[in-house]
Amino acid sequence: MKFLHAADLHLDRSFEGLTSVPEHFQKHVLTANQKMLQKIVDHAIEQAVDFILLAGDTFHQNRPTLKTQRYFFQEMARLNEAGIPVFMNFGNHDFYQAERYWFAFPDNIQLFVDEQVETKNFVTKAGEKIAITSFSYQHPTIETAMSEKFPYKGAVDFQIGMYHGGQMPYAPFQLTELSAKGYDYWALGHIHVPQVLAERPFVIYPGTPQGHTQKETNLAGVTLVESEGNLLVPKKIPVEVIRWEKRIVSLKNVRQPRELFPLVRNLSADLPTLLHLEFSDTEGLGEELAYQVASGELLEALQEEVSQDIFLWQLTLAEQPTERPYLAVNKDLVDQLVTTYQTPEIFSELLAELEQNPQLHSLMDREFRVDTVASLKEKMTQSYRFRRDADVD
Repeated sequence: MKFLHAADLHLDRSFEGLTSVPEHFQKHVLTANQKMLQKIVDHAIEQAVDFILLAGDTFHQNRPTLKTQRYFFQEMARLNEAGIPVFMNFGNHDFYQAERYWFAFPDNIQLFVDEQVETKNFVTKAGEKIAITSFSYQHPTIETAMSEKFPYKGAVDFQIGMYHGGQMPYAPFQLTELSAKGYDYWALGHIHVPQVLAERPFVIYPGTPQGHTQKETNLAGVTLVESEGNLLVPKKIPVEVIRWEKRIVSLKNVRQPRELFPLVRNLSADLPTLLHLEFSDTEGLGEELAYQVASGELLEALQEEVSQDIFLWQLTLAEQPTERPYLAVNKDLVDQLVTTYQTPEIFSELLAELEQNPQLHSLMDREFRVDTVASLKEKMTQSYRFRRDADVD
């Protein structure tokens, strides 16, 4: 028996923190989620797996865009043509509401839609009896320890528990509770960092297969699980399409600013890469380097030097200068910016993705907006010297 375990695809999630994406790189960002799903389906077909498990948060929200729904169902139809069943539950992000799906789920998709534990049975082509036990979210949270409701292993060759959550208020569980059920594998979802919690049986968070934030760099992809006798043994398969990466480049031997350009020009990547470049050992370039980094000019200039497969989205210094960098603008500009961001429409636009979560609505009131903008103003005034501060005309 062989199957794929995937979780936390977050198909309609954007890539956070990106601005001014070069035109040639935009195509990678816009198609990454779709291509990642295509790679998962390609692997399933190439490996001739018996089934796929999608352990929650396949979508980033519980109202997936119609565009996302369309390409998801197109890929599921490919699996249907290949005779590969898909067992799918819904997590805290994509908690299930039937009326929000505008396309029919293909016949090969077995859905868990209730906040009740249930078991689905089927027989593989090799005649192995399989039981898959799971539940779904119908709300953004589940405070109940759903693990207590999972039955003990039945009269089957392999029983698999599919479980999205782990910590309050997301269906908390204790590892000992899972182990006591006698299952052969636990397919977990919810935690984006890949983790193997136990090995006999394997209890695995595969993590998100495609990073959408700068923190999601330690990826394992999806998990291919194959039977070896009575054991189920996992193997990692990477499927990311865009990689977040941070690289530290030493400037110890650099004495002239112009020497930075060939250093950056030699950077390479084997995948489209969202690169955070950090310079260390910068003493030789002094305050001028700090100024150009703070102004954003150096970031823009170096972007013109890197490979077409790299988007240099952030540039920082490992050692912060002791003197605040100078910006050749009046401090009044800070007040103008603050006034702009105090406008409710502009503030709401910046936080549009957060506002999709109903739980946060009560927190994002006028007091929250005032506090956030005040923190922004304080951060800017403390981080830079302005024209008046330096007494420069």
